[in-house]
Amino acid sequence: MNVLIGFLLTILIFSYLWRDNPAYRLAVHLLVGVSAGYAVVVVFQDFLWPVYTSMRADSSNALWLIPVFFATLLLFKLAPRLAPLGSSSMALLVGVGGAVALVGAIGGTLLPQVLAASRGVVGVLSALLTIFILLYFRFTRTAQPAGDAWANLPRWQQGVNAVGQAVLMITLGAIFAGVLSTSLALLTDRILYFLNELGGLFAAMSS
Repeated sequence: MNVLIGFLLTILIFSYLWRDNPAYRLAVHLLVGVSAGYAVVVVFQDFLWPVYTSMRADSSNALWLIPVFFATLLLFKLAPRLAPLGSSSMALLVGVGGAVALVGAIGGTLLPQVLAASRGVVGVLSALLTIFILLYFRFTRTAQPAGDAWANLPRWQQGVNAVGQAVLMITLGAIFAGVLSTSLALLTDRILYFLNELGGLFAAMSS
C-alpha cells in the first residue's frame, strides 16, 4: 500500500511537467502540511517538553523565564495590532542568527582558505578568487537612472567587479550543474525502486 501511495504522489508531482494543475498543487500541499506537522512534533518533543520538564524539576531557577518570555512575545506577531510587541524577540533571533552565521563563515570558510593559501598554487588561487568575489559585493553600486552603476567607478574597481562577477557566475553554474546531476540520479533511483517494488507486487498478485 505504501508503494502505491508513493508512486501516486510521484506521478502527481511529475504532472507539473505537463502544466500547473490541481493534482500537482494537492501533492505540494500534502508535502508542506506533512513537513510542517512533523516539524511541530519534533520541536515539541525535542525542545518544548524537555524545557517544561526541566522547569518543573527546578522551579526555583528563574532563568527559565527569560526564553519563555521571549517565546511568548513571538506569539504576538500573529496578531497585526500586537505585532510590535514581538519585534524585540525577532530582532534577537536575527542578531544571534547573523552572528552565528558570520562566525561560521569566517571559521569554516574564510580562515581555512587563508590557511590553505600557503600550501600551494591551488590554495593561493582559491583565496584570491574569494577576495575578488568579496570585493565585487563591496564595490557593487545601485543602478543609477543616468546609466551603468560601474560607469563612475575607477578602472581598477571595474576590473575587480568584472572578475568577481565572472567567478560568481561560474560558481553558480557549477552548483546548478551539481544539483541537476544529483536530481537526475535521485530520479533514476526512484524509478528503479518503483519498478522493482511494483514488479514484485504484481508477481505476488499473479501467483
